[in-house]
Order: sequence, then C-alpha cells, then structure tokens
Amino acid sequence: MRKIIVISIVLLMVIALYGCGKKASSRDTVLFTDAMERQVKIPKSVKRIVSMAPNVTEMLFAIDLDNEIVGVTDYCNYPESARSKTKIGGYYNPNIEVILSLSPDLIVATPDGYSKERIEKLDQSGIPVFIVNPLKIDDMLESIILLGRITGKEETASQVVEDMRSRITAIKYEVSQIPMQKRIKVFYEIGEDPLVTVGPDNFVNDLITTAGGINVAADAPSSWPVYSVEAVIMKNPDVILTAPSTMSSSDKNSQAIKWNKYRTVSAVVSDKIYAVDPDIMLRSGPRVVDGLEKLYLLFYQDESSD
Repeated sequence: MRKIIVISIVLLMVIALYGCGKKASSRDTVLFTDAMERQVKIPKSVKRIVSMAPNVTEMLFAIDLDNEIVGVTDYCNYPESARSKTKIGGYYNPNIEVILSLSPDLIVATPDGYSKERIEKLDQSGIPVFIVNPLKIDDMLESIILLGRITGKEETASQVVEDMRSRITAIKYEVSQIPMQKRIKVFYEIGEDPLVTVGPDNFVNDLITTAGGINVAADAPSSWPVYSVEAVIMKNPDVILTAPSTMSSSDKNSQAIKWNKYRTVSAVVSDKIYAVDPDIMLRSGPRVVDGLEKLYLLFYQDESSD
C-alpha cells in the first residue's frame, strides 16, 4: 500500500512539474502571424537565429542582429560580416543537420526555394520557423518592422524603415513630376539562355515602376516569363537592364555587346544598356532602396543633369 502511495505521489509530482514547465514555456513565448498566415510561437528573448535566404539575412543585419545570427546560406554575402557566419547550405538545399546543430531558437525563411520535406522536418524539431514573403517594396518594409517586433529590435527596425521610406518618398516625388507619356520604357534581362525577364506581380516590377519606368513585359502571363528577342524589338524599350553574374568590366561589356546588333531598338541606338548589380535588384531586402535610386538615375540622369 505504501509503495502505491509513493508511486502516486511521484506521478503527481511529475505531472505538476510538466504542467509548470508548460506554463513557463507559454509565458516565455509570444504568438505572431507570419506571411503564410501561420501562427508561430516566438521566444520573448531571441538569442540564436538562422536565416534561410539572402534577403532575410540582409534584413536581420539591418536591424542590428549581428550577434544573434548564427547561421546563413552559402549565398548570403552581404554585409561583409555575413560571410563569417556558419553556412547552412544552399537556398534550395539547406542542410537540416547543420541547422539543428546550431541550436537556433528562431529560423527565418521565405516560402519558396526549399523542399516541403525540409521545412516540415524543421517544424517537427520544435524550433519556430517564421516566414516572410516581401513581394513589393512596401512588403519588404513591413517585413523589417515585423522582424523587429519578433526579435526585440522594434525601435531599431522602425528607424531603419523610416529612413528608407524617406528616400523612397523623395524618388516618388521626382517621378510624380514626369508625365506618363515621357516615362522610360524598360526591358530587364534576368537570364540570358533562355531569355528571362521581369513580368507583373513581383517586387522588381514594383521597383521599376516606382523609379518611373514602364516595364515592357508587365503584360506577360507570369512573374518571371521566358521572353523572345523579337518581342523586345517589337516593344522597343528605351533602356535595357541586365543582371550580370559578376560585376566585372568584361562581364558588363559582354552583356551590352550582344544587344548591339539590334540597331532598331531605342536602347541600343542611344547606348542605354546598363548592367546593374543583381544583389540590389533581385533581393527583396533593404538594399532595394539603393536599387530604386540607381534606377531613377539611369532612367532620368540626362534630365537630372540639366
């Protein structure tokens, strides 16, 4: 009888301790809704973060989370201190074992790139996976604000976003002074073989439009369509943008040379074929504001110098 009583007491103690632990855990987390409408419990004090995309890494660094970031992808090359962080693998094939070995208390990811199985495995590990999905400039700003809230950097994030909004507003004002009939028609070459460009409903199209350009492929059936040279000739852009694999002079020159044979295209005739660093254009992170300012100058630098 005494043995049964002792066992019962031990069981009650275990249950009580487990219940207390769960309550403590609940008190130590806050529920946030991510970009995929998932309810994610985030620790109130985030100490170890793994980033699963280059644009996420740049957003996290922008709000002073250098010390908290413990892992980034192989492609996270900005800022310079990102290069020294532990690498978790590629964007499409992150190494789950490496991620788990870093003992993060938060993983920040985007909804595309990784396989469903990898995300499910991370979810099953009990580590909170928070998804951001900035498809427009405003989405990127809101993502920074939200990341600030979930990591305890809300004040820093607000200041960063305020500074960026000020720069964006300045460009929007300048663009508002340009009549629609005088705005620059733009073709952006993302991939060379096949020829891939920027269609509607993505942040690069938003960037071009906000900078005062008219994306000639905005009527394409998809966000990243395969295009034809014939279609480019027909649309006759005033400016052609390219995304070289490197920003070396030889690479930039080769991008321009291949278009030079199409002498009926306005951009070729006026020598307005520009290689733009893809990292400030194709990553929906804080540096897209640099990209916005760069585009405005490329589109309207002649008018600006008058």
